[in-house]
Amino acid sequence: MIRIKTFLFISMMLLQACLEETNPSFDEKAFTKIYDNYQFSASYFPIDIQQTSDGGYLILGGRRLATTTFTGIYLLKADKFGNFVGDEEIDESFVNPVGDLMKIGADYYFLCMDPLTLQTHVARVDGNGENFTATPVSTILTYPAAASLDGTNIIALSYNPVNLESVISIITSTGTVSSSKGYTIGAGEGVEEPIINHYLRTGRQFPFQTGKAGSLYFFNGFYNYTFSLVFTNISQDVPNGVVQGQQDDGGFSAAVPVSGNTFAAARFNFGDNFLLPKVSLNTSGTSSSTDLGGFTLPELTPNATVKVIRATHNSQNVLVFAANTKSNQVGLYFYDEMSGTFLGSRYVGYSNPLEVAAIKQTTEGDLIICATTFVGGRFGRFCLVKIPQSDIRL
Repeated sequence: MIRIKTFLFISMMLLQACLEETNPSFDEKAFTKIYDNYQFSASYFPIDIQQTSDGGYLILGGRRLATTTFTGIYLLKADKFGNFVGDEEIDESFVNPVGDLMKIGADYYFLCMDPLTLQTHVARVDGNGENFTATPVSTILTYPAAASLDGTNIIALSYNPVNLESVISIITSTGTVSSSKGYTIGAGEGVEEPIINHYLRTGRQFPFQTGKAGSLYFFNGFYNYTFSLVFTNISQDVPNGVVQGQQDDGGFSAAVPVSGNTFAAARFNFGDNFLLPKVSLNTSGTSSSTDLGGFTLPELTPNATVKVIRATHNSQNVLVFAANTKSNQVGLYFYDEMSGTFLGSRYVGYSNPLEVAAIKQTTEGDLIICATTFVGGRFGRFCLVKIPQSDIRL
């Protein structure tokens, strides 16, 4: 099944030369794991990760399918040391797994779709990634693009190719759609091409996202010919607020509400990247993301994937930005949440190229990074990196 290659620091290698047994507490606090597969030509990529109640980790991912251009569903469970426990390749009756991976009660949920009808389904698994079920949502919602949790409800973004609309919906864990509203992506030839290429993974992977800020819901997606951050109460025909990008060449890479209209965000514009640890967004009017400025980082890849989380470090509220760098590492950039002041940075990945998929803070206060690495420079595999809080000096 799965083989794990563990890459340890030279100091640990020297230590193991002297000791017959490793230190379990150290192994639990810090590790780097790559989950290889006996199917050499198979390709996997992670989407999101959750720490489970047993201290281990459940990873939602996708896999390349031979029979369709859509992405298959793949789940992997690791223990608290990062060691492989089990995996599940869901059959091709369901495709296009969409994060977030959300915990509701004792189970874990994500969105997927039927490859024939394109209908969105709410998928559920247990803490081991087993006992998969998929429930179709109660109204026609095709091409799921993003999901996040609001209490026990799911805020979903999907795409309607008939009406050419980005659709934001509130869905229960049992698939009931309580509210839904579609907003035009624009009309004309070619306007949906980047969206379809995203789903088929033949083009750029856009940072689709949903969330809630105060009383308004938001989605990061296409609206009126432009990749935009759209705020809505999901009742009006016109959005409450829109922060426009530059067609499909500019927009937000990530946006995390902090307080009121204040966000921690990142944006891209024609290949350049900008971090905005503290930015006030207009949620009740139309504005442009290009007017927001931000800190530029030339070391990042063009239009870099960026993940942002709120975390706590030594009783200090911090923001952690994780982004892909040109050196094939994951850069971590730390900012004070209240002031937006830069606190420090570090880089993950040396001998193997890494592309970040998700970053989370564990219940112990450590950071867990889920990324894609490549075997033979070609075949995608899951990589899990855990950094102890004690190793992060700000």
